[in-house]
Amino acid sequence: MRLASSRATHMCPVKCTPRRCLPIARISLRPGETPEQAQERRMRESQQVEERVATVSDLADWDRETSAAGNKLVVLEVESEKLCQTGLEEEAELHWKQDQAAALAPCQAIKHTFARIARECPDVKFLSLSADDPDAAPLLDSLGIEVIPSVQFWKAGKLLWEHRGVNQLEQDLGEGVLYFGDSAAGGVKGSEHVTELHSREDLDRFVSSQEEKVLTVVNLSISSADPCIHIFPAVLALARSFKGYAAFGRLLGDENASTQGVLQAFNILEVPTFLFFKNGKEVGRHVGSSRGDLIGKILQVQSEYGVAPPPPPKPAGAVPRWRR
Repeated sequence: MRLASSRATHMCPVKCTPRRCLPIARISLRPGETPEQAQERRMRESQQVEERVATVSDLADWDRETSAAGNKLVVLEVESEKLCQTGLEEEAELHWKQDQAAALAPCQAIKHTFARIARECPDVKFLSLSADDPDAAPLLDSLGIEVIPSVQFWKAGKLLWEHRGVNQLEQDLGEGVLYFGDSAAGGVKGSEHVTELHSREDLDRFVSSQEEKVLTVVNLSISSADPCIHIFPAVLALARSFKGYAAFGRLLGDENASTQGVLQAFNILEVPTFLFFKNGKEVGRHVGSSRGDLIGKILQVQSEYGVAPPPPPKPAGAVPRWRR
């Protein structure tokens, strides 16, 4: 994404209805688990979801929940039992032609994904709003909701990012929770592997503190750019894979005046940009959100400066994914 003037964000309230029950069509067994144990696990997980996802029914509910969240990330799910839209122009005609159950199926899957992510991310506040509530219209309007389903990411009263429509919503939901909330599947914290940098001083300290054999990679992004959000899971995966061989940090250029100064000092015109440092000096950079190109550039820089690549990963060492 090419940098231009800062993008405006929208501040508004929200709304919802009583929490729906999530049906269990079939209970999948984990290794060594009996059907009874699986049923008990599912019941515990459902209870955790009920505790983790709060409904909001009016502006007072929204103010109460967001105030209680403090500086936590707030993820709002706007859903419906009657609509499942993509946001495409031909939506209305397609929706009437399709079988209703088939049309709603993708959104049912999203609801289960939202529940799983809520269960695994205790440091994030999850809220749900039902567009079916007859009293929801004013709140939907104030939120700018035009497509159902939608997911919005809020922090400290500010709308950070939103996804409209069911297409790729599952992917964007997980990526947004990681990017803005520091939470990945399996309880993994992104900041444990990718150091968060909040100023020029943080950047200089991070770069100068690395060992001579380590390649330092600094991800320069902004909070509202889709390419920056979509590449970050790959950055986390690389940081885990290259541990001991490369150190990764992330700086959001629109966070404050100091981070804005970093973008200017390094003449950053597009994001995401990755800066490579060796022994405290910049030795290269990469612009773009392709995981493959980023891996290739890292290996190229390591080779040029005599930094050994990490050994091949073991087959069993998979990056955590959201469990079903």
